[in-house]
Amino acid sequence: MADTGPPKGEIKFMTPFKIADDPPTPKPIPDLIYPERTLAERAAARFSLAGKSAIVTGGAQGLGLVCARALLEHGVEKLAIFDVDETMGAKALEHFESTCKGEKPTVLFRKVDVANEASVNDAVTDVSASFNGIAILLCFAGITESKLAVEYNIDSWRHIFDVNVHGSFLVARAVARDVIARNLPSASIVFTASMSGYIVNQPQPHSAYAVSKASVHHLARSMAGEWVGHGIRVNSISPGIMNTRLSGGPSQQALRRLWLEKSPLGIGDPEDLTGAVVLLCSEAGRFITGTDVKIDGGYTIF
Repeated sequence: MADTGPPKGEIKFMTPFKIADDPPTPKPIPDLIYPERTLAERAAARFSLAGKSAIVTGGAQGLGLVCARALLEHGVEKLAIFDVDETMGAKALEHFESTCKGEKPTVLFRKVDVANEASVNDAVTDVSASFNGIAILLCFAGITESKLAVEYNIDSWRHIFDVNVHGSFLVARAVARDVIARNLPSASIVFTASMSGYIVNQPQPHSAYAVSKASVHHLARSMAGEWVGHGIRVNSISPGIMNTRLSGGPSQQALRRLWLEKSPLGIGDPEDLTGAVVLLCSEAGRFITGTDVKIDGGYTIF
């Protein structure tokens, strides 16, 4: 499918968003948003994603799978997993089937190369038609490579950016175009950056990865500024050292010892990302846009 171009209708670019009315003077005791509900019901509503539809790229494994599962746990009813690995995609669907335990959300898998514009546009168009719009996008598709800068060839360098930066851009653009064309009231996009966008990794060299993740930080801010008039919030999260296949195993034992010396809270579990993700996608985060949330166990403090 060729590039469809911008959506039809008015594009509310940058600052021409609707200027909100001046709120009333606060009362000594603030009003309750849901006065008829119990404390527990109001707490649940704050972080509820009930009835929403979502796409998660890189959602067939690792951090993406855990955060996709969290969306279902908080009420997402329609979920599409985008990944290049069909085998892992099938396993992810089996996992969701077993963990939903009788509940019946719609969960789809699509083989998508996020760096391929046609693949992205076709998949987003197909899923949005099936779901009647998309309210949430999590971008977890990404790759890394540890290599000295003097040893990098330009094709390897470009491949990192094609997946981590250009892939995030292509999927977010496709979803935003769809939200604008459907005139949906709101949407939330969450990119996965990294603490590597703030620091220089050591002892492993990660120049391409680190620069790509710093780019993701600013991509989120730039898109947040452009799309605020359409009710599209764009944020990013920056994980630290997480306990995944990339950091586990005997081959990484020496590195893990060094990481533990630098990370006050140690090595994170993928589940540690889910709180921030749900916050950014729910009503609890409705006043947050253009922000990066560090989830690094204090690694970047020092």
